[in-house]
Amino acid sequence: MDEPTAATLLAEETRAAAPDRSLAARYAPVLRFDRHEPFFPSLAGYTIFRADAPSPSFPRTVMLRPAGQPPAALAIEYAIWWDWDIEHLYELEHVWVFVGADERVVHVDASYHGEYHRMPPGQGIAFDGDHPVLYSEPGKHAFFATLEAARAERERTLERCRQMNMAGVHVTPLFQGIIRDKSPEADALVNRYLRALAFTPTFDFAQEFRITDAHLVAWPLLFAWIPRRVTWWVEQLRARADQS
Repeated sequence: MDEPTAATLLAEETRAAAPDRSLAARYAPVLRFDRHEPFFPSLAGYTIFRADAPSPSFPRTVMLRPAGQPPAALAIEYAIWWDWDIEHLYELEHVWVFVGADERVVHVDASYHGEYHRMPPGQGIAFDGDHPVLYSEPGKHAFFATLEAARAERERTLERCRQMNMAGVHVTPLFQGIIRDKSPEADALVNRYLRALAFTPTFDFAQEFRITDAHLVAWPLLFAWIPRRVTWWVEQLRARADQS
């Protein structure tokens, strides 16, 4: 199987000339990573909401006028893809940026271990121009608004980075029946690969990763690509095991 590369997918996005890509790039988050973090995103699938609607990639309804929050004219969902989490094959975390009629960000939501929390401007979250700045949990990639919030999870993060709950091939409800590579053999291959990458976080978030238009693809393209990418990785790990 030929590698389903990010470059190939981005070329497909470019050919489609998606009109909302520049809008997604304008508000895309800046991510801060631990100095020892081994895994970084390669792609982000974007969806633009101009009315309330269910998310296509996360179990929530995106609402432009949630109770207790300033109204938004639109919201941008970023489904951010990593090949690896410290405990399993692939990671998909989310950021939602809500933009008012004056084109200013009115609030930000971000995912945290299958849930999400709100990060209103003025309550800790920083911005670089229109780009929200978020801290990514070492190894696991849940998002925090502040350095203090990330460091407050220190003990739980250390436990996760010690790989106490390795899961092999990750299959969330979104990909049930679509990702078909889950098996005891595939899980063992993934876990063996990840054990060699275990690390101890420093909680010094010195590495910066900026999501730009060079990472952005429309969500339907990323959704179709993910199962092929997972299959490719399992085949690579199996080939390496056969050669050892």
